[in-house]
Amino acid sequence: MTPIPRAVALGGLTLTLGCGDTPVFRPDALTAVAPLSTEQVNRLGALRIFFGHQSVGGNLMDGLADLAREGEPMPLTVARTLHLESGAAGIVAHEWVGENGAPTSKLVAVGEALAGPARAANVVLVKFCYSDFGADTDPDALFTAYQRQIAAWQVRFPGVTFVHVTAPTVRPEGVATRWLRTLRGRFTMQARAVKVARYNARLREAYGGRAPVFDLAAFEAEGPDGSSSRRQLGGLDVPLLYPAFTNDGEHLNEIGRRAVARRFLHVLADSVAPIVGR
Repeated sequence: MTPIPRAVALGGLTLTLGCGDTPVFRPDALTAVAPLSTEQVNRLGALRIFFGHQSVGGNLMDGLADLAREGEPMPLTVARTLHLESGAAGIVAHEWVGENGAPTSKLVAVGEALAGPARAANVVLVKFCYSDFGADTDPDALFTAYQRQIAAWQVRFPGVTFVHVTAPTVRPEGVATRWLRTLRGRFTMQARAVKVARYNARLREAYGGRAPVFDLAAFEAEGPDGSSSRRQLGGLDVPLLYPAFTNDGEHLNEIGRRAVARRFLHVLADSVAPIVGR
């Protein structure tokens, strides 16, 4: 006999449980993160944000658009462009920058935008991708390159607040798949997750409590009920992409992008806008 799915409530969400009680999230399920308050909305109106990213950043921007379509308070206009006008306010200008697998190309592209069409930005974020962390990547060396570039930008662009973004995490493959990949000499998703975690640990150590940090990897790992998808790997506490937030183990699905987009808005309103408004 085929088991009959049953519905349960979890942290304000309705889940459907089938065989093995595996949760299946409805596409319209809401997360436990509250929409913006009126005070938070008002804080975001002065921001002119430039965000350089690749695909997971695109997921995040799609999440903002989802929330706006669903009628949530959205004080930021989202536009895929490199151009920011000095008179603009309450805008996120974003663009795919550089090449995946060549992280320093993303720094170069953002620097060129800041010196040119995005020169009016007062908030800047640049995000590396999980695919920037390959078998030959040294996470410590990459973070050192990032830190040096940020320091140079802070001198060159003194009116800009830089928000530091952790690289997105992934879900490791199953044991059998990982064994086959290792046997064939291929880089595994588990090994990638460890390298990402090492880079992110350096970023948190350097900037946590000293500058705004959007901890994308941590938010990707946090479920709607407050649980966290983590594993001890390589001597590190490694956040892993929450299962219900992804369809492929790498990118954010409709559920995940909404959840992380709400986190993004809260960080901007509570940690970034007060600095810009000084």
